[in-house]
Amino acid sequence: MSFPTSMQFTKKDPFTLDEQQISCQVRCLSPEEIPMILALQQRLYQGIERKETFVTLSEPEWSYLMQHGFVVAIFPPERREPAYLMGCIYPPEEENLGHDIGLSPEELEQVAHLEIAMADPEFRGFGMHSRMCQLCCEELAQDGRTHFILSTVHPDNLPSKRALESAGLVTMVVKEKYGGKLRCIMLRRV
Repeated sequence: MSFPTSMQFTKKDPFTLDEQQISCQVRCLSPEEIPMILALQQRLYQGIERKETFVTLSEPEWSYLMQHGFVVAIFPPERREPAYLMGCIYPPEEENLGHDIGLSPEELEQVAHLEIAMADPEFRGFGMHSRMCQLCCEELAQDGRTHFILSTVHPDNLPSKRALESAGLVTMVVKEKYGGKLRCIMLRRV
């Protein structure tokens, strides 16, 4: 599966915090940018106090994600590293979150995941996470194959949970995933 063709874009989008507005470039990332993603991921992970709230992806996992989905990133002016990024994927059978909420085999083929999101603390509060959750859900809803959008979030990660809720996802179940880490499994029907 490839990502929706409409996601192959670059656009300018304003983000506002209090009265400060920044006009950012929003674009899909390419596989050649995986080293940049890994560097950002490592830097952000090192700064997280509660490591159980975030699961990192390896280089092969990022490569697989890009082959079976897409990664959207927000670049503030004059910055080479994104302030925010989100990866979406059409999951492999064994990792499909639809199993966790009891979807039928036919429904499992209609699942897409909001797989991973990363936000630079310097740009928190600009509403990037909510806007990108909404953008990705809208794109997936128009791809002709997605009927179920699923994601996971740590129950204590309230900003991420609220961002997913703003895109129409609701918590279906709370259970251990990813080697014993507690997660809300959230769903939006398209």
